[in-house]
Amino acid sequence: MAKNPVITLDQIIKLLSPKVVQVVKEHSVRLWQQVIIRHLTGGRTSDRLGRRTGTLARATRPLPVKMEGSKVTGGLSFGAEYAWAHIGPAGSQVTIRPKNKKFLAIPLAAAKTAAGVARGGPLSGIWGPTFIAKGIIFGFSGGTKTTQSKTPIPLFVLKRSVVVPRRIHPKEHLLDWAKPKFLADLSQIVKVG
Repeated sequence: MAKNPVITLDQIIKLLSPKVVQVVKEHSVRLWQQVIIRHLTGGRTSDRLGRRTGTLARATRPLPVKMEGSKVTGGLSFGAEYAWAHIGPAGSQVTIRPKNKKFLAIPLAAAKTAAGVARGGPLSGIWGPTFIAKGIIFGFSGGTKTTQSKTPIPLFVLKRSVVVPRRIHPKEHLLDWAKPKFLADLSQIVKVG
């Protein structure tokens, strides 16, 4: 038995702290890799986002591990400003409304690249002369020289709002996936003897 249990406990904590920090760091990186590989690679399913520009995937990073007193924190950061619309409770939906205009302009096939990204906004000059009919913006160019047309091309549909389903549930898709291995790794470093 130790002569002074408080000093012995302090020594154990000093020995365990760097190991716990390392486990948290490894699992933050592991969680980040899982999100990128499983949830942000493309193809739309109930728990996967279609990748168009890759901005959300590039902005997702593991948080630096911090130790404050006896508390170790780490995790994942979704740095894109629109991440809140895709990450949240499963089954919930987010309604997106215009901020400065009356309508959202949703690009149609002729106004998008092969990756699904809009070639330009509805007010961009690349469409040539445009007009609106029945809630659709028509133009005479699909944004490239090869898509010049004598007949109008539908470019954007005007909507007052759009409903987006949240696809990545923090608890079901992230925490429940990471927790078993994380706890197993922590129990390995805490075992004494």
